[in-house]
Amino acid sequence: MDALFHALSALALAIFAWGVFERVRFWLRPELAGLHLNPPLRDKSRSFPKAEGFNPQRRPYFLRALFWNGLVQRQIWRESRQRWLMHLSLSWSFAGLFAIGSGGNFLIDLGVPLAKDDHWFAATNDFLGLTLLLGVAIALQRRFLSPQPHVRTVFEDTAILGLLAFLALSGYLVEAARYLKEGTPAGAAAYAFLGYPLSRALEPLGADWARLYDAFWWLHASSGLALVAYLPYSKLLHMFASPATIAISAPPAEEVAAWPR
Repeated sequence: MDALFHALSALALAIFAWGVFERVRFWLRPELAGLHLNPPLRDKSRSFPKAEGFNPQRRPYFLRALFWNGLVQRQIWRESRQRWLMHLSLSWSFAGLFAIGSGGNFLIDLGVPLAKDDHWFAATNDFLGLTLLLGVAIALQRRFLSPQPHVRTVFEDTAILGLLAFLALSGYLVEAARYLKEGTPAGAAAYAFLGYPLSRALEPLGADWARLYDAFWWLHASSGLALVAYLPYSKLLHMFASPATIAISAPPAEEVAAWPR
């Protein structure tokens, strides 16, 4: 079973990598030169420079821009606090859950002294799942309860948000079923602040938790890997690509100095 999961993980990552490669190759085509926009200009009449490819020596602001616009997403913060919280909640929680989920299983299989019942591991897992649900809730609110004029919702948007919510909720079901199957570890009530209460709520059902755990686990894992494989081909990629594009497009110091003040 572990071998099958690792094989599916490798396949999902390969499809993901190929999708990213195809996107990057598309945007680096010579005929698209000039479409890479720099940060907003004070002089609206100033023309945009042609794209010259990424050169770290020519762009000394790259690392700073990568941190503030790529990781912290400061530019989105300036435009909309709600949109910033949505982007950070969705992107970082999804990446974190994949890292500690698939990555954690891989490290455990390699013999690394790591356990899912480590206090920090379980607490981080529950927190990231809650953060992912927060991001989904904000996205749904923006699209359906208080739609923005520029936000156009299609079926793919709703399906992706539904899948993200399903991943978070099924993750809690996996955790609760594992507690009911193997027994609750000491202190779980304190750090597994969502998985533990859910296990207590489900316990009176008296189900075959060993079989249900396997079913929940494979449903959760396969859905997550499918989303990873699909991500570069979906609109979700912009949450990672847009900040990176802003950072890579950071202008050289001499160009910034010449901008009108």
